[in-house]
Amino acid sequence: MGKKGKLVLVILAVAVAVAAAYLYRDSRKAPVISRSDGEAEKDQMDKSGQRPIYIGFIPQGNAVFMVKKWQPLADYLAKELDMPVEMVFRKSYREIITALSNAEIDVCLTGSFVYVQTREETNIRPLVRRKKYGSDLYHSIMVVRKDSQINSLKDLQGKKFAFTDEDSTAGYLLPVAMMRQRGISDPERYFSEVIYTGNHDSALLAVHTCSVDGVALSTTRWRPENPKVKELKIIWKSEPVPLGPFSVRGGLDKDLAQRIEEAFLKIGKTPETRDLSDHIQIEGFEEASDSDYDIIRRVEKWVF
Repeated sequence: MGKKGKLVLVILAVAVAVAAAYLYRDSRKAPVISRSDGEAEKDQMDKSGQRPIYIGFIPQGNAVFMVKKWQPLADYLAKELDMPVEMVFRKSYREIITALSNAEIDVCLTGSFVYVQTREETNIRPLVRRKKYGSDLYHSIMVVRKDSQINSLKDLQGKKFAFTDEDSTAGYLLPVAMMRQRGISDPERYFSEVIYTGNHDSALLAVHTCSVDGVALSTTRWRPENPKVKELKIIWKSEPVPLGPFSVRGGLDKDLAQRIEEAFLKIGKTPETRDLSDHIQIEGFEEASDSDYDIIRRVEKWVF
């Protein structure tokens, strides 16, 4: 490769690094919050003199996908609350739990299991639950290719398998609980190899491309319009569990938390929010409570 080609590669590498640094802000760019004396805040003000609301999301795809999907929601909340709203992304479920525990995020979309784990570590409160495809419930599924000879969990023994993340409800907790109930104590030994894809879309791609023989993922990613789905089949489906909530940290001003909840509850129910509802693929929201996730706590006992 000539000098010119090498220079182009260097420029591209630098550009990618800069973009990643911007989209995945590290903890130094999160709000600085003191945990003592009632979690008093050391506010970071924006140019208007207001401290932004920081809203976080569990990983669902690459940085470009996340910004494209969720920026309209941040813009909507900023308009409704009349204050700046900034998105915060983390690369793993565990980093989201840590950020919530450190009060680096004010509002966050989590999975059901991540919510329960975070609730055990710090003071957070669920505001609203999502409604997708006509329901506020979803399932974990195990998926293989249609052209394989695999038709059950037993057929997957000794094969290569993918979970999404050890802190995922559908991508780990529910399938592992099912395996424990069937006498399989260690998935790492049951399968020839176990990998973690990081999110559900990557899990779907892994089994579609034959990178693994089977995967565990959420039914929220099992959409008939996805051409990959036509080549795959479900060999196991969990009982229904509630979709993960948008939660707020315990130290957030109660009046502000109430306004945030009211803003979410309007989405999909007014003409002005229909386009937003379609874009984020959430039909609406309903009020959530901590007890909604007791079913996750019961399942958790089978795994840990």
